[in-house]
Amino acid sequence: MNSLFINTLLMNQALASPVLTTSSQLKEWGLAGLTDRFQQQVKTGQFMTNDGLSLPYGKLVNPLHQKAILLVNGRTESYLKYHELALDLFNNGYNVYLYDHRGQGLAPRLLSNPDMGYVANFDDYVQDLEQFVQQVVLNEPVEQLYLLSHSMGGTIAALWLSQTQVRLQAAALSSPMIGIYLKPLPRWLVTGLLATLKQGCQWLGHEACYAPGQGDYQAKPFKDNVLTHSEARYQLQAEQLQLTPKVKLGGATLHWLQQALSAGDQAIARAGRITTPILVVQAGNDRVVDNNAQARFCQALPACSGGQPLVIKKAAHELFFERDNQRRQALEAIFSFFEQYPPPAGSSQPSAQR
Repeated sequence: MNSLFINTLLMNQALASPVLTTSSQLKEWGLAGLTDRFQQQVKTGQFMTNDGLSLPYGKLVNPLHQKAILLVNGRTESYLKYHELALDLFNNGYNVYLYDHRGQGLAPRLLSNPDMGYVANFDDYVQDLEQFVQQVVLNEPVEQLYLLSHSMGGTIAALWLSQTQVRLQAAALSSPMIGIYLKPLPRWLVTGLLATLKQGCQWLGHEACYAPGQGDYQAKPFKDNVLTHSEARYQLQAEQLQLTPKVKLGGATLHWLQQALSAGDQAIARAGRITTPILVVQAGNDRVVDNNAQARFCQALPACSGGQPLVIKKAAHELFFERDNQRRQALEAIFSFFEQYPPPAGSSQPSAQR
């Protein structure tokens, strides 16, 4: 059975068509209506990292649900951005657990300039995910545990899955940042340039320096964005940032970019250790991450659905915030993929173990 057929099957053979929010509904509700629906379901809290940071999280839990999804977001994001997706997952029978990464969103910032995207070591993100699962997710009954990630969250998830002892049914990585879109510059040139610029930054005594083309947060009009073709969803995100300005984050620092590029390489190198079945969902017109790197990662996995990424044609980077048709294609494929991996028949133990 060839990979194209398998991917087509995932796109079209969902066991039951999920109920998903539409752009028309979002326009009708507005940000206030969407936020109110989220607040009716979410419980919030804090968990502690290995190095003493307190990171915020949200969970949407119904005791009747037997399935749970761990949602790992991307760079610059907060779980506040994921109201719509979290509600869609919850309304389709999943408990949802989501949190903010260190240095962004509602989490503590790591530099004196809060706009700078920075992490000391990419593995800090990975260890934070492990702590979130151990302290929050596994403290409640979880019969079926899945993972869903976006962009940087996909790199974090891939590295975590290569080393954690927690057992999951399956994982779906949407537009994973296994590599970064660097065209037209070759990777070797970028690597050398970053090293040279970082030396200069350190020589000048700066705490950190932005990567070329990066800077403090600036709002962009919809027509200039490369993340989504959905104006309704883009405008809701813009309104959320205006309502909660503390979650705004600017560009990436030189150090963050070095760490991210290295982490993508590590994700491919360690892919063979991952036993969890994985679906990689790719945005056909992505100009943020490297789709070729996603393909190499998929080829290195022992269990990559279809043997290659599932491509959502003409979609931009943020598949969960795209136009209704493309968003539905991605989510229907993910739901269908998860349905293929229930707990083993006759199993009396939760699938997620410490």
